[in-house]
Amino acid sequence: MNLHALRLFYYVALTGSVTKASEKLHISQPAISAQIRKFEKENNIKLFNIQGRGLILTPLGKKLIKPLEKIFAIEEQVHNLIEDYHHYPEGKLRIAGNYLATSVLIPKWASLYKQKYSAVEVQITTVNSHEAIEKLLNFEVDVAIYSDMGVPFADPDVFESTELYRDEYLFVVAPGHKYALQQVTFKEIASEPFIMREVGSAARERLLQLCREQQINPPQIELQFNGLHETILAVMAGYGVSFVSSLVAEPLLMQGVLARVDVPGISSSNSIMLGTRSKEHQEMFVHDFISLVIHHLDTKVL
Repeated sequence: MNLHALRLFYYVALTGSVTKASEKLHISQPAISAQIRKFEKENNIKLFNIQGRGLILTPLGKKLIKPLEKIFAIEEQVHNLIEDYHHYPEGKLRIAGNYLATSVLIPKWASLYKQKYSAVEVQITTVNSHEAIEKLLNFEVDVAIYSDMGVPFADPDVFESTELYRDEYLFVVAPGHKYALQQVTFKEIASEPFIMREVGSAARERLLQLCREQQINPPQIELQFNGLHETILAVMAGYGVSFVSSLVAEPLLMQGVLARVDVPGISSSNSIMLGTRSKEHQEMFVHDFISLVIHHLDTKVL
């Protein structure tokens, strides 16, 4: 497969013209057109149709765009990995974490790391746990920190995970809520309006799992946010119940701005995991970040 010709096709399709692709790639227009025509002839296909003075994609041409986008994205990632290897201790450390990780855990680790490795660029992305794992598996990040979803990595020879913390999910409300500091049944708490993160977030998935285990109807999610901070603020304002990690909730419970609801017989642990490529597939500066994290784990770790 002639990837060079496919790249030329991709950039013509992306920019909408041979002229713009020529400017972007610094390749002459005749050379681009000739390469694409040759590729079409060799494979007995048609990628573009001429319409007036412009080009339009054929149905096959349209189908090729998404796969080619992924191919060239992976190619860029491979290029970056090689560049980072040659420029150690410089490079780019890419971390994806769920909202709990990026709001509570990663800021301290990133600060300590930058103090030691100032030449390494640290890029932190906040996503839900499913997306953090997906980004790691797609080689879009070097480290994923997420709440355990019970989903093993696709290739254990390439990827590995380590438990950093285990804490508990808690039901929380505003101090003035009728169930604040009260003991209620799971059915009672589930009948209240809930404020939760989006579909795919670890706490929401665990809450729904508990409902299935207890054979009761899941609660109504009356407010949904894409951020943990926004979820907590809405609960503090006095409406509804949420189900959150104790790492987030405990400081606010101590301050008296949140209150816990005791639900006997309901216990749900929350494992905070660190996922990465296995040691033989890690760049040195990634290995150094992981070592720093393990070294600075506090007494909550098991």
